[in-house]
Amino acid sequence: MNKLTFTLLIVLSMLCACKQEPAKLWDSPDAYLGQTPPSDTPKVFAPGMLAEKGAWAGDRVAFSNDGKEFYYSQNTTWFDGKNLKVKYVKYVNGKWNKPQVLLAHYYGPTFSSDDKTMYFMGGPGKVPSVDVISQTHRTDTGWTVPTNYMRKPYRLYDFMPTTSGNIYAGSNGTSGTRDWQNCKFSRIDASKGDTAIKSLGVPLNSPGFNGDFFVAKDESYMIISAKEHPDFECELYISYHKPDDTWTNPKSLGPLINNGLAHRWGEYVSPDGKYLFYTHGHSEKDCFIFWVRFDTLFEKLKHTNFEPYVKNPVKDQVAKVDKSFSFQIPGDTFFDDDGNSTLTFSVGQLPAGLKFDATAKTITGKSVKAGKYEIEITATDTAKATVIAKLNVHVSK
Repeated sequence: MNKLTFTLLIVLSMLCACKQEPAKLWDSPDAYLGQTPPSDTPKVFAPGMLAEKGAWAGDRVAFSNDGKEFYYSQNTTWFDGKNLKVKYVKYVNGKWNKPQVLLAHYYGPTFSSDDKTMYFMGGPGKVPSVDVISQTHRTDTGWTVPTNYMRKPYRLYDFMPTTSGNIYAGSNGTSGTRDWQNCKFSRIDASKGDTAIKSLGVPLNSPGFNGDFFVAKDESYMIISAKEHPDFECELYISYHKPDDTWTNPKSLGPLINNGLAHRWGEYVSPDGKYLFYTHGHSEKDCFIFWVRFDTLFEKLKHTNFEPYVKNPVKDQVAKVDKSFSFQIPGDTFFDDDGNSTLTFSVGQLPAGLKFDATAKTITGKSVKAGKYEIEITATDTAKATVIAKLNVHVSK
């Protein structure tokens, strides 16, 4: 055997010994940290792999576009930044390495569309900042030291940039940095030159906290934490972006995901669109990252019924005893994404002397007794889904 042949054999043996990286990791068994993908039933992602003893892994996660990098947050409590850190796992030489710390005191890693920049919430300090978004840039040797990308005199929660340049966040607008209950799903229309953040309005937003969400890079849909309780227990819903730049009434992601009261946040869909990740728990002790098959659910939900909603509250009305009264339900009170023509109307108990005409959508007559009355107006669609608007009528003598 000559020297050249011997050298070639050594090289070939080394190549065979090394596991070759797949051309497209998403379609290989090594994708998603080598975990067995879930079905329609959510399950814990990478159990026992991501968090150290006494800590939990969660919040919003982030995969690089090629699927070879995975970033997430780790902490020991829910509301303290002392032990908060961003960690990552990388796929190198055909295998996933062990989790490593990228940054301390930051959370919510979010990639730019081109994967060259990553954004974070939080930052150094006893309590993580709620009005600053930091950024770091990819280099040949790693990521740069974080710098401020955006600072506003209001909350910026779950910051997410999109391909168009628009920026989405949960924000309380001009209510300062300490207010949570007025937090709304909002947008900065950076692609249009705007700098102020604006609420996305109804039906995305409801009274109370609206902050946890995921928006697709092309802005075609949002997954939101909806039906928030005072302690932030909630369910996950999806809303679709419409051509007129409004959003559909959010739909529940179903009983397999919304299976009882729990904290659900950190919504995130993998870059290949196949899986939804989110954090779920009742306390720090049972808090985990869950994942579930999403692409099939996404298509299914697009073709199910949209429930009607109250688009504009009904204005209070006044009347006098034994005087003619007439009120017609305004055409913009209710809205149904399946078409308003599908709606039928009914009302609750009326003051004596008044009657309701369902065809004309009017309440008319002469009230015979003074008082303050709250009348429930119900809109029902063809799937028997209902929504109620309340009409307050003050009848005086």
